Amino acid sequence: MLSILALAIGCQSGTEKTISSDSATLKTNDGAKENTPIHVAGCYMEILKRDTFTAHIMQQGNTISGRLVFNNYEKDSSTGSVTGLLEGDILKLKYRFSSEGMSSVMELYYQSKNGNLVRGIGDMATKGDSTFFMNTEAIKYEGSVLSPYSCEILPAKYR
Repeated sequence: MLSILALAIGCQSGTEKTISSDSATLKTNDGAKENTPIHVAGCYMEILKRDTFTAHIMQQGNTISGRLVFNNYEKDSSTGSVTGLLEGDILKLKYRFSSEGMSSVMELYYQSKNGNLVRGIGDMATKGDSTFFMNTEAIKYEGSVLSPYSCEILPAKYR
């Protein structure tokens, strides 16, 4: 009987963690919070009429890397790499790409919502070959939506 009581007390004294589906924060039973990255690795695609946008995202903790392809039908297309960080449910990325023989860098923010990546929209400025958000606090996540797509069947030109 004494061993059962000790076991019950021991189980209650451990730190219990719960995950909220709306955030990337774990709460312990003592009220402390610790950040744990959400999972965003994988392939994503959006098709708008004849334009195709794809992302192949890799994740190591909060560090993000990968490749983006914007295959536009009657406009300049671009292809390049992304690197950045995942902060909460926001991917803060630098997109280094080539388009029509020119190399550029563009800041891109995406919010992970219900398994999709929703592009952040806001006022942007350009300096040299880099385009960046003027005020990251004013970004609204209501842009294009990249939906999960199987990496195994993603055409080679988008990988």
